[in-house]
Amino acid sequence: MRPDLVKCAQDQAHHLTRKAVCSGQFLGQSPLFKGEWVPHEEPSFQGLYKKQSECPAWVQGWDCQADGTDHMDMLEKEYNKVFKPFVCDMRQWDLQEFVKCTANRRMIMVGDMSMQQMFDSLACLTRPALKSGKQSPWEESDLKLDKEYTARSLAPGVHVKKKFVGDFLLDNGLNVYLRSFNVFNLTLWDDVMKPFGELQADDILVVNFGAWYPRYSVLDPHHPWPAWQKDMKELLMERLAGYKARTFWRSYAAAHYGGTNGTNTFEEEAAKELKAGGVCPPTKLGESWYEEPNSHMGSFGHGKDGHNLDCRMYCSNVVDQWNVLMFNLLC
Repeated sequence: MRPDLVKCAQDQAHHLTRKAVCSGQFLGQSPLFKGEWVPHEEPSFQGLYKKQSECPAWVQGWDCQADGTDHMDMLEKEYNKVFKPFVCDMRQWDLQEFVKCTANRRMIMVGDMSMQQMFDSLACLTRPALKSGKQSPWEESDLKLDKEYTARSLAPGVHVKKKFVGDFLLDNGLNVYLRSFNVFNLTLWDDVMKPFGELQADDILVVNFGAWYPRYSVLDPHHPWPAWQKDMKELLMERLAGYKARTFWRSYAAAHYGGTNGTNTFEEEAAKELKAGGVCPPTKLGESWYEEPNSHMGSFGHGKDGHNLDCRMYCSNVVDQWNVLMFNLLC
């Protein structure tokens, strides 16, 4: 066959097999984002940054590589993996492009401890463009909400835990805010959002609640999973649906958490079982985003040596991919 015809056939084949870019326009309003975790094309790849040297000093400790583990060889394999969607191609993190598309905007991140992780990850990813920033426990911050708030998922007399407050500013004028509390309460939500005024089309709102609503918890008789469903319906229908802001709602959190009982594991025997296995069990619910990496804090870091093994929180390599996905959808 003539060389020019061979090249033409190859170009046509490439065009047929090439996937679209994972943009918000391509995926739509409610993307079903399935894929797989694959090794990075560079065998030496160990994440998008070095947490100990390239993150702001106020970022909370969450780097599993620095926490110490008996399974460092396994952890290195975990940090080499990246998420690859089935239906589209994710662009790699590009700080210059992110800075360009978020200039002079506001990003408000509201949710539980996994939202704090996403806030910390974004601060690390944008460190070269960081102008100022801070983060502190809620009671040490300037945001004073002295009221106590109840919640559907909590027992009578137990109140919502207000966790962390943070903000940082980039050179491009992007202001990023963190307001972290463990479970949803509509009155607390309104109190938190009130200082931001009416949200505009240029505002970016990132929301997640779930780490405190385990689907399978033998320790909690109050059935937090149905409470999560009711809470999120209220949040979506009574608040998020009416905002002008570009909103990202991370919906999966309550469904996937592993561990002996699907939540924090406080029982001594269950803790021994997890430690003996070396890792938090992956989800068995068919959620492909979480089927592969066992990069849980409870596997490699926080609580691993005690009786409080938290399989709800992830190492920085997984959380970074949440921000890479947001970058693809936003920019």
